[in-house]
Amino acid sequence: MMKKVGLGLIAIIMMLSFATSASAATRESTGTFTHAGGTIWVDYSFYDSHVHGFLSVSVYRVTSSGDVFVGWFSREGGRPGHDMHNGTGYVASSQPAGTYKYVATVPDAWMGPSLSFHN
Repeated sequence: MMKKVGLGLIAIIMMLSFATSASAATRESTGTFTHAGGTIWVDYSFYDSHVHGFLSVSVYRVTSSGDVFVGWFSREGGRPGHDMHNGTGYVASSQPAGTYKYVATVPDAWMGPSLSFHN
């Protein structure tokens, strides 16, 4: 009897853990920036609020015929002892000068991100 209760309790805990991680809400932010040409780098900063997830940044070149995907950057957060994240990530190289659009997603519980792009 005790073994069945223990196994049942473990199954319930696993189901609740999966439901929580599967339904974690994300937040999206978008914007544009002017790029002088060459390699695109993104400077980022965010606080992960001790919630596991990823900062994901996709970059598109804005053209008269529509947005063209050029690259992306991703950074993991939520590991114990690593709350505040700052750094620079590579997005794409050999890009022409022009207007670019970014789409960034993070878990809803995170503070930020703060992003800036440069070559």
